[in-house]
Amino acid sequence: MTKKILGWNPMLIKEVDENGWSPLHCVAYMRDATITKQLLDESSQDKSVIYLGIKNSNRTALHIASYNGCMDIVKLLLSHAPDCCEQVDENGNNVFHFAMMKKHPSHFGSEVLIKDGLRVRGLVNEKDAQGDTPIHLLASFGVNDVDFILDETVDKMERNKEKLKTEINKEINRYQ
Repeated sequence: MTKKILGWNPMLIKEVDENGWSPLHCVAYMRDATITKQLLDESSQDKSVIYLGIKNSNRTALHIASYNGCMDIVKLLLSHAPDCCEQVDENGNNVFHFAMMKKHPSHFGSEVLIKDGLRVRGLVNEKDAQGDTPIHLLASFGVNDVDFILDETVDKMERNKEKLKTEINKEINRYQ
């Protein structure tokens, strides 16, 4: 059905609703990797849809998929546009920040993001507008991702604007 609709009007993939949500944002929210793949395949000549941010927040489909722990969708988006991982929302949050804002059943931050090569981009230690790195969020949201915590590329001594690192040290000490 998706293929038929986009065959009829390929520009529908770029259409957004009154809140700025595109079809790609919606399928990332609904955690539907099959339709995500169809949308990406149909728009393979124009990758700009992957970079569309929601009105008022600038969150992308990658941010939504990362927050929801949708490994398949994150991998699909990154395979179609590897540099989309560098986009941030209105608060300076990148794909790692979103992965650390919600508890996932698996070690999402380390399994998908670090192992798939995003560590080399420096995103694991990038600060958001509040000065928090993903590991600050991991500690404050109580996310349990030991592999992320112990990864050598993650700076455990980084301080945020409030000069806080005590929560991070508590998390690190739990696993050493």
